[in-house]
Amino acid sequence: MKKVILLLVGIFLVGMCYSYSLEVNGEENTETSMLNVKENDGEFIDSEDSGKPTRASRTVAGSRTVKIQKIFFEITDLPKEATPVSMPKTNFSVSYTLNNKEVLLHEGKTNAAGEISNLSFPNIPNEVTTLNIRFYLGNDERGFVQRYNKKPYTFHHARTIPENSIIDVSSSSARFGVTGDTDSYFYNYVAAKINYIFEQSVQEYSNNVAKANDLFPDTKPFELAPINMNFEKGQMLDENNGFNKNGHLGGGIPDIVIVDKSDRTKFTDPIILKRTVMHEWTHWNWFRYAYAPSGVYDGQYGYNTNPRVSYKEGWALINDEMFARNYDLDWIDSLVQTDKYNGVNRLFGKSTNMTVLLVLYDLIDVISKDEDYSIARRYLDEELSELEQKKLNLGIMHTIMAESKATTLQEFLTYLEKNYVRTKKDKADFAKVLEVNGLSREGAFTLDNNGKPLTKPLQASAVFSSEETVDAVDLEE
Repeated sequence: MKKVILLLVGIFLVGMCYSYSLEVNGEENTETSMLNVKENDGEFIDSEDSGKPTRASRTVAGSRTVKIQKIFFEITDLPKEATPVSMPKTNFSVSYTLNNKEVLLHEGKTNAAGEISNLSFPNIPNEVTTLNIRFYLGNDERGFVQRYNKKPYTFHHARTIPENSIIDVSSSSARFGVTGDTDSYFYNYVAAKINYIFEQSVQEYSNNVAKANDLFPDTKPFELAPINMNFEKGQMLDENNGFNKNGHLGGGIPDIVIVDKSDRTKFTDPIILKRTVMHEWTHWNWFRYAYAPSGVYDGQYGYNTNPRVSYKEGWALINDEMFARNYDLDWIDSLVQTDKYNGVNRLFGKSTNMTVLLVLYDLIDVISKDEDYSIARRYLDEELSELEQKKLNLGIMHTIMAESKATTLQEFLTYLEKNYVRTKKDKADFAKVLEVNGLSREGAFTLDNNGKPLTKPLQASAVFSSEETVDAVDLEE
């Protein structure tokens, strides 16, 4: 009988030592546990080992200071080819639970690397064995990656407090998901990628404009405004991604939709998701600065009778392509002149998204086979690399867009020439950009869809579709 009792006690103690765990490959393992409080800040992200009993609480009286030296996670999924992503500039909270009550200790934002570091919490009761850390994908300044219930993706992690009361967690990869639901790990990983790219987009765009501000001190800095990105398994399946100025369900609050895809490789391709996030976020910025309406279109090569559509899409395209392809579109630099689809050039002189993209690229590129204009070249007082000049040019283009409030390519080019093209040589080089792309000297489109000269300039319509949609397409279509 004594042996049986000892055996039962041993089983009980082993069971009490189990914890909910987060799969981590790195310097050390981590642990997570469900809170015995009602979740009201987003959907709970369960751990892989959900269902095991939680660690027993201490009963020692008194308190101590608990320090977080570092907590750092990179989110991934099972496939080895899945590149882990950190959670930079992401809101987080730290709390503990005692007697079924949660005590909030701190709310903050991870640093640019995605780390929580150098936090100290005095007077933590000795009975508390675990700190609860929640990561909310996004922040209040730029917005969140959220489900369609409007709750941000929230990754919960519970960290056992070590004997020395100093928490130091550094992982090379970690997974979050619901036990038994392999899709949850994948979609949480994609949400983390969207959050990571979202922050990258903000930093890249802001830094480019800052370079322009430094060169032209009278130009206005970029002002960030928050917008949420909706993404969830099975939602808007295989439809178009989109920026919606009135919200995807109406209501007047702008948002972005990143749709689910049957072909999941679109989420793992190193270029497509970067293009998608930057493209839709750029539409938001363009809408804020130019106050322009949105509208639909038929592919990037399709003819738009409304030149506003071509410009708004070309503007978003140049930003997403520069971002995703490290500012290199030299491989299609001459496409406007050489395009032949069933024997027809779809781009030269025509109102298409792709034409606008390549006209704008001719303003940005530093070395080209058919023109010799670069916006910033005349004003540089220091040696910059080709990549640095392209980034600076794109930043200057933002200031032109913001100052001019242009809603067509012609309005944009007219403002650019008047305010930034000063010398006789620069005017000749600028005119060459218009010529090689089939535009008039005033920057207007010159041909209709059939390649015949327009009898009068295309008229920009002020009001059309209530929402903006775009899907990633191959530029070599």
